[in-house]
Amino acid sequence: MTDESIRRDVCELTQWLRDQPNLPNTLDGVELDWWMENYLVMNKNEVERVKDNLPVYFQLKTIIPEVMNNRDPKTNKDMIKGYDTTLIGLVPTVMDGGRKLAVYMHRQDTPTSDYSPVGIAMHLTCLADLYLAQGIDHIKLVLVIDMRTVRLGHLARYPLGMLRRFFLYAWKAYPERVAQIHIINPPAILSVIMAMFKPLLKAKIRKRMIVHRHFETFLEHVPLKYMPKDYGGESPSLIELHEAWRQKIIDHQPYFKKCSAKHRVVDKKANVESSENNMSS
Repeated sequence: MTDESIRRDVCELTQWLRDQPNLPNTLDGVELDWWMENYLVMNKNEVERVKDNLPVYFQLKTIIPEVMNNRDPKTNKDMIKGYDTTLIGLVPTVMDGGRKLAVYMHRQDTPTSDYSPVGIAMHLTCLADLYLAQGIDHIKLVLVIDMRTVRLGHLARYPLGMLRRFFLYAWKAYPERVAQIHIINPPAILSVIMAMFKPLLKAKIRKRMIVHRHFETFLEHVPLKYMPKDYGGESPSLIELHEAWRQKIIDHQPYFKKCSAKHRVVDKKANVESSENNMSS
């Protein structure tokens, strides 16, 4: 990507957006060219890929409304439960090749009945929306899933309909590039977990999953220094990373409310006709 190619592609995409009968001309709460540049990065700098995925971004508010509305960690019960029963840490330091490390695990000593997959889905879309608004600092994600505390009760909490819609449409609306998925501390019920989630993943993503029976094999892929200090690394602890993002999402509630209300499919023709009727009257 060069400055010239970015300007050219962003100009083409913003004009394309204005030409779409059911998509908004602007994005409330953020400068459109800047947002479009970040969405272009998320889509591997492919203009046609953006044109294919962007309508789904706007449609997502009606496809999974239980995830995309009222994303407030202070008031939404699902988000509160999601934060209180899990730990999700995005390591600030970007690794070689533009890779960013994300670590996920269930908290210990929390009842499985309190776990809320919907709340986790809300959190993930908030992360993506903030990156699009503020700037993407990475090219690919490396996911680390620590399964030491996973229990069958967690699996029973997943609403399968929402789960399918989320994997099918949210990943298209926010097409983050996943370089690898590392599973550490695999439990005895790993085969049950895999049977549930693998069918939801694209074949190329399934090939990027690596199960580590020993932590040493994981370190062959991710240098220890990038891991949270809970694992012996040099990054902030997982709880510190988790709470920092919770606070960031609380701080940006005005923007998330605009995303829910305005970043959605519109009927431009109806809006124009309404405006003309108001003027004539």
